[in-house]
Amino acid sequence: MKKMLLTAVTAAFILSAAGCATPKPQKLDLSSIPVQSGTVPASPGSIWPGETSRNTLFQDLRARNIGDIVTIEVSEKTSAINGGTTSTARKSADDIAIQKFLGLPLDFGMRNFLGQGVPFSPGIKSGYDSKFDGSGTTKRSGELNAVIATRVTNILANGNLVIEGKKDTVVNNELQYIVLSGIIRPEDINEQNTVSSTLISDARIEYSGKGVVADEQSPGWLRRILDNVWPF
Repeated sequence: MKKMLLTAVTAAFILSAAGCATPKPQKLDLSSIPVQSGTVPASPGSIWPGETSRNTLFQDLRARNIGDIVTIEVSEKTSAINGGTTSTARKSADDIAIQKFLGLPLDFGMRNFLGQGVPFSPGIKSGYDSKFDGSGTTKRSGELNAVIATRVTNILANGNLVIEGKKDTVVNNELQYIVLSGIIRPEDINEQNTVSSTLISDARIEYSGKGVVADEQSPGWLRRILDNVWPF
């Protein structure tokens, strides 16, 4: 009995320690950064390291080569509203009675129709009433403000720069990260080497987090499975 109790206490301690562990942000793989192309090799015996973005005499320090860093000021605000109303109605009534049919008796000699003791009657009477009302409204808005430093990963044939970057922050055991990628024009980079996120083409901005707060904001795994398979 004592052994089972000790095993249960040990397991509970391990689970609680794992739940309180600080999530570790993913480290940037520096080996994946492409080598800057177009650098002039230094001559043997020369102290000149070759032309780079930092030692050009007649150009500023704005990003222009592969591997250069450019700061992105993220300021995104979206809002959408959609609504619709549908109303339909249909009503019909039919009353058809045959009073004469080629001089024959209206019961056509069937005085015991379907064994019910009632003579056959060719009259028809029907009614139909249908009504439908439907309405719906959806509203969604979002806002994101952040500053993230990205690096140039490629230069397109027209001179535009492909950028990507990631920023990880851990606050009170809560991991928050933002991932950004897209294409910018060199002329959109200002004197402070920054670009607004509204000027990024094919922009992909992802802001999310992991930790206790993020876990509490989503239903459990069993609830999510039932939501996907429950037919009603």
